[in-house]
Amino acid sequence: MKLNDFLKPELLGNKFLAVKGYSEVLDRETQKLSAYRLNVSIQDESSDFFMEMIQVKVNNVAPSLSVQDLKNNKTTPVLLQDLNVGQFNGNLWFSCADVLPANK
Repeated sequence: MKLNDFLKPELLGNKFLAVKGYSEVLDRETQKLSAYRLNVSIQDESSDFFMEMIQVKVNNVAPSLSVQDLKNNKTTPVLLQDLNVGQFNGNLWFSCADVLPANK
């Protein structure tokens, strides 16, 4: 068994809660907005990682659940479209293509 066997997004479940709002990620060279970061709590009780907090890079400067939508809410149920998990130098990283509002 290899480390990458554990880097499957489905192990996290599919219920997530955005905590507070987005923070900006600036391009290193141009200092222009290139993505957002979002703190996400894993809320799927069937996941081994239930109640863990992860930081997800949102590779979209105009996410479906907008910056304004999350600005005044402390927590919001969300769906993470195309969630990816990887590792670099012993650290886990999480990224997604878009953040969508979860249907209640």
